[in-house]
Amino acid sequence: MSEKIKITVVVGNEKLNTKSNMQNRDAVVVTHDSSTTIMSTLLKNDLINGSFCGGRGDCGRCRIQFLKGVTMPTPLERSVMEPEELRCGYRLACLARPKDDCVIKLAFADAVKIEIVSDMIDVTENDDQISQRNKQTENQKSDVMESVTEKDIIIAVDLGTTTIAMQLMGMESGRVIDTYCEMNPQRRYGSDVLSRIKASCEGSREILQKLVIEVLERGVSQFERCLSKRTTASETGISAMCIAGNTTMEHLFMGYDVSSLGRSPFTPVEIGLQEYRNPAWDFKVWLVPGISTFVGGDIVAGLYALGMLSGGCGIARVNNISEVQDKNEPQNKNEVQDRDELQNKVQDKNETHATLLIDLGTNGEMAVTDGTHMIVTATAAGPAFEGGAGAGVIGSDMIACAASLLKQGILDETGLLAEPYFTEGVTVGEPAVRLSNKDIRDLQMAKAAVRSGIEILRRQMGETQIGHIYLAGGFGYYLNVDAAFSIGLLPEHMRGRVAAVGNTSLAGAFKLGRDLWRGKTNQAALEQSLSSIVSINLAEREEFERLYVRYMNFCNE
Repeated sequence: MSEKIKITVVVGNEKLNTKSNMQNRDAVVVTHDSSTTIMSTLLKNDLINGSFCGGRGDCGRCRIQFLKGVTMPTPLERSVMEPEELRCGYRLACLARPKDDCVIKLAFADAVKIEIVSDMIDVTENDDQISQRNKQTENQKSDVMESVTEKDIIIAVDLGTTTIAMQLMGMESGRVIDTYCEMNPQRRYGSDVLSRIKASCEGSREILQKLVIEVLERGVSQFERCLSKRTTASETGISAMCIAGNTTMEHLFMGYDVSSLGRSPFTPVEIGLQEYRNPAWDFKVWLVPGISTFVGGDIVAGLYALGMLSGGCGIARVNNISEVQDKNEPQNKNEVQDRDELQNKVQDKNETHATLLIDLGTNGEMAVTDGTHMIVTATAAGPAFEGGAGAGVIGSDMIACAASLLKQGILDETGLLAEPYFTEGVTVGEPAVRLSNKDIRDLQMAKAAVRSGIEILRRQMGETQIGHIYLAGGFGYYLNVDAAFSIGLLPEHMRGRVAAVGNTSLAGAFKLGRDLWRGKTNQAALEQSLSSIVSINLAEREEFERLYVRYMNFCNE
């Protein structure tokens, strides 16, 4: 039978000294069940925002320091901490299970600051570049309407694992009226989908659903206030909302049982076009359909936005653009011109080459098409692209750091740091961040998985070569493409053919939601368009392991 003990959590900001008098320190005393970890008690008492890895102990970031009553280190703690740190009482909150009263100080790694990208960059012929003029983050708004004259307004939502971005947009003009962004509050249950699946199955399903719904409700409230101030027509109002997210995020939002997503054969409850009903909202809410458990609505939205889908959906590649237009409805001249130019551009590229879309984060989803056939896949990239496990560096910066270390000779192609950095780590960036061999190894594994996925997709397309790569999401938005080539994340022969396209999930949610509202597409058309897409499991491919080993090195070939 478990016992209740007292844990004193020091919350003062002064420098720690285990021999100093505790009486003058600010502290919180909490009751702890000795059968559970310290992490669970910290979460229950709102003393931390969440867990980085869902309590598995493999990220090494939930560090605490015992000032009194230190526990014996576990084998996993010994593997992620230096001996001197262990001697000073440092442990992991998700592993430590004290049996007696104790005093601890939180020493969690600082959260990585993540800019929430809410803009899709125009696809141009100037590849391997990121257009600066259209960048938009949570702190920046461009092309925002000062007044609203349109009748029909839509909310587009990118329901990400890490961030949630919402935009209020005019259906006719496609212009942004207002933007609302938040970090996904589900992160307190882990930064990856597996952690949240585990939390949902262990009794937190309703809480996980509520956390996201509350974010959307806050966004809607802001948008309604915005419209009340800027609307010039009395009939103007929110007509629809369209949400794009990966399969797990959409399942958690709908409150589904996600247990089947976490075990073989990884069967989703529903991945078709869905409607959500909120009694407080008097507008339609759609969820973008997915393709499989691992390739969800966020990728489908990106394909829709970029015109890579076939079957007559939205701006997708069709023989006649009039097939997806309502001939009786007036069209915005600029909208039609932009759409025609994008479609022609994509068709020109697809005459002899395939086009590849990559969206990198904790998972790496990829889709390749030659204009007739499409193959999709996903690979687990781990923490390296969402902030290094112990380094606290966002993925795009991590790649730039690795490329710089390679150039300086501090890091070799096998991923080993030269002495004295091999044992001490190396400090890079401003502010300074210390990278260890483990951080480098995490990047190597993520890079190898993604690069292997690219190669397998290329081979699956037969003789057709990949002629163009679109990098979607915040990772691609800030990625130094030269650095990506230097470490071998992207194949060398693709230089000059890479374009960062921003938040295609958000852009696709807008375009699909608008087309659903206008009746230009429907569930049957979407099902037809997605039914011919082939989804492959990289883990089941014999060549994946061989390619994975081959691409572990930091070199390009």
